Amino acid sequence: MVTQLRTKQRSLISRGVEWAWVTTGAVVGAIWKGLMATPPGKALQATHAYQYLEGVLWSAGMVFFQKFGMFHLDHIDFVGGSVKGLTAIVTGPTSGIGKETAAALARRGAKVVLACRSAQRGAALKAEIEASTVDHGFPKPHVEVALLDLASLASVRAFCAAWEAGGKRELHILVNNAGVSFMKKCFTEEGVGGIAQTNYLGPYTLTRLLEKKLVASKARIVTVASIKHRETRIKDAKAFLTDWRSGYYEHSKLANVLMAYELQRRLGPLGVTSCAADPGGVRSNIWAASPMFKAGFYKKMIDACYSPPEDGAQAVIYAATVDWSKDKDPKNKEDLRYYSRGLFNHPIITGLDGLRGKGTSWGQHLAGVVWGLTALSCSLVDWPLRKISGGKLFGSTKRVRSSTGSYNAKLAAELWDVSAELIKMPKEPQA
Repeated sequence: MVTQLRTKQRSLISRGVEWAWVTTGAVVGAIWKGLMATPPGKALQATHAYQYLEGVLWSAGMVFFQKFGMFHLDHIDFVGGSVKGLTAIVTGPTSGIGKETAAALARRGAKVVLACRSAQRGAALKAEIEASTVDHGFPKPHVEVALLDLASLASVRAFCAAWEAGGKRELHILVNNAGVSFMKKCFTEEGVGGIAQTNYLGPYTLTRLLEKKLVASKARIVTVASIKHRETRIKDAKAFLTDWRSGYYEHSKLANVLMAYELQRRLGPLGVTSCAADPGGVRSNIWAASPMFKAGFYKKMIDACYSPPEDGAQAVIYAATVDWSKDKDPKNKEDLRYYSRGLFNHPIITGLDGLRGKGTSWGQHLAGVVWGLTALSCSLVDWPLRKISGGKLFGSTKRVRSSTGSYNAKLAAELWDVSAELIKMPKEPQA
């Protein structure tokens, strides 16, 4: 608790100095702006020496005030709303975004269930979260470990059966985070591609089997998406699930958004809230399965330019805890929500789709190529700009438009129905 109080005191001091700096800066800035509006001022601004000096002073000032804590990134523990006493399931919690999401929920007082493939890794993470939480001056958190492998429908069913056997146990937050991006060609016993199974059908099955609990608690469902969903389309729901080339990572991320929206359409009237969240470019283990990104130049680039998992997890935490009633958009009648962080919620990314290649016109292809280069550039400067500016630049999570194809209600319903048939469940919600 002493550590916690000292941290709060330092935070208050730095925020006070920041306020004084911003206020003084605003006054001086107004005076300077008036001087620069005069003819001599305009002439001075046109000189290369002035422009160079202005850039140097701005950069030096940002680094100086960041160094002394006057520009600070918002901590993940202060993002969104309260979760004290709520029960949350987080899939894929043993590393990266899932780990930071689970730890943050636990520190904030939620009862967290670590739904993971390895009991050993789950137990180690449980001990780490408990020790870290206590070390930071908080009470010992309530953390459990439960076995769940989304690549196996049998494992998903066993997990849900165990949860149902828990009786009147509530479920307030479900974070569908677990996912893979690179893997060798493989199919499940049901004939579903490995990526489509782990990233989409596994979470779909998990959510459907927990429907009664989710509805009873009026729960929040957050499905972790990606900017990659903007680069593709799903032409056929069944092909996405059973054809390897139709079920790549980008297709699975589009399916995640379609699922999040269809859950909102079907369970929203029953009190459940469902959304998708894009954490941005994060240096997590999802890159480790690719020979190109696990070592060498590209790994160094990711390590240098992409955000740490704690930063990316802020988008997920915000989506999981934001007050739904205070974040409505009257123009969005179905209340379909996609949350994104930093430059990834800028209109330069959200204003266009990145479709290109087969099935697109030359104009669409060219626009898609330009969008792709823009998105890559944004991903490389998003975190550096946020860190240098202490979150003053691109530090917020906002609800934004997802890709045009993600709002295809007919496709979403088709994907829902095909998935229900595949796992032998009724198409209508079982609440």
